[in-house]
Amino acid sequence: MAENRPLLILRLEGAMQSWGESSKWDIRNTAIMPTKSGVIGLLACALGLPRGDERINALYDALRVAVRADLQGSRMVDYHTVTGEPLRNAEGKPRSTGNTFISHREYWQDASFLVVIEAEYGLLEQLKQALLHPKWCLYLGRKSCVPSRPVFETLTYAYISSLDAIQRYPAAPRAQYPMLYECESASPQAAVLTRPDGKPAAGTRRFVRRQVWRSTVKEEVHVSDEN
Repeated sequence: MAENRPLLILRLEGAMQSWGESSKWDIRNTAIMPTKSGVIGLLACALGLPRGDERINALYDALRVAVRADLQGSRMVDYHTVTGEPLRNAEGKPRSTGNTFISHREYWQDASFLVVIEAEYGLLEQLKQALLHPKWCLYLGRKSCVPSRPVFETLTYAYISSLDAIQRYPAAPRAQYPMLYECESASPQAAVLTRPDGKPAAGTRRFVRRQVWRSTVKEEVHVSDEN
């Protein structure tokens, strides 16, 4: 019989969430569920790690992340106009189109995502304590998206792997079936996808291709009284 792995489980819920994946310029979209880089950013805030800290990159490599959409919520597009004197482009030069531009930003409203993190117990315990006593404010993808409940759910040995937990962990209230999930553990019943993800490196951010397995939880699982 396989030995159970230590797993850190988070519940991400809020009025709005936004998990950028392939945003360009004035269009700021959101991925269908939290990205690994977004989850790492949340943990880095809890730990108090500044942007560019090499420990963030080490955290990205050390953690295996799985995400399940218990309640996908509804997509919202927020319309912005931004004015400045002067507005500058990505090269730092004044924009040739003037000092006002339009931006469209996507959010998920009323969503509930389960995040399962697999790593060594000592690191997971450190992350647990940081989430219970965060150094900086936590947010769900963007700083305007604050959680509506504590992010930390549990640190457990009850499952064989992150894939096992993502398939069997109790669902949130009002969960919608089938529940879509993605994991970094191979699953014979799942489709293999290659996703873009932002990985921190030496004070910058570079996009890498990350392989994930995507499938759904079709059968209803017990709703936790703790959620």
